[in-house]
Amino acid sequence: MENQSWDFFEALMGNISTNQTLLNKMPQLPLEVQVVTILLVLLICGVGIAGNIMVVLVVLRTKHMVTPTNCYLVSLAIADLIVLLAAGLPNISEVVASWVYGYAGCLCITYLQYLGINISACSITAFTVERYIAICHSIKAQLLCTVARAKRIIAVLWLCTSLYCLMWFFLVNTSKAMFADGTQVSCGYRVSRNLYMPIYFLDFTIFYVIPLGLATVLYGLIARILFMNPLPATLQHASRMSKRSSSVTTSSSMKLSCRGNKGALSSRLTLPSILPRWVK
Repeated sequence: MENQSWDFFEALMGNISTNQTLLNKMPQLPLEVQVVTILLVLLICGVGIAGNIMVVLVVLRTKHMVTPTNCYLVSLAIADLIVLLAAGLPNISEVVASWVYGYAGCLCITYLQYLGINISACSITAFTVERYIAICHSIKAQLLCTVARAKRIIAVLWLCTSLYCLMWFFLVNTSKAMFADGTQVSCGYRVSRNLYMPIYFLDFTIFYVIPLGLATVLYGLIARILFMNPLPATLQHASRMSKRSSSVTTSSSMKLSCRGNKGALSSRLTLPSILPRWVK
């Protein structure tokens, strides 16, 4: 009995030592892959951050630029800034070493990633609905498509999405892996990944399927209004009158130029006949 227990202990220790020898060093990407990845992340994030900041500053500092459409564009730009700052830049540390932002950073960064992505989808959807009302229902747009209403809609979208994304504070956690040359920390799932499928399916439905279907229908109606319906009679009459007036002004200018040329020609012809009399 003692021999069997000792054999089992030796086998267990042998497995542990074998695993330690197999995972003796922390897994890292090749240096070339690290350099290229870091440069691409910095380039994409730098251009995206600069462009979105310019959009926000231009709209907020120019009074005539504050329109309902631009309000939704500012909301979209802020959401894209959150995604770039929360999803792009933190990946640099994971490419080089491991997660260095701690447990609180894991929770907050994951929350901001999903908040920015979901707010982007909501802002695009609200912008699409506003464009549909402005083009297809121009009379109602004067009452519905206002800056004050757009600001209220954006505030409601941000509030509801912020509350919805709070669940990610309870779904992620940091984990540690021991290696011979150190400890690798990663930010990932708190429980098994299979349990997250209902959450991902809910996100996919609310923030992708529904906005995509709604945008397809509304842009189809907008295209139908713009390309299939003829111009109203008043606009056609106005366009015809403008063409007639332009043709009249063109012909009159041509007549005036011809008269001017005839006058200049006649003066040139009579000038030599007058000069001899003055000389006499």
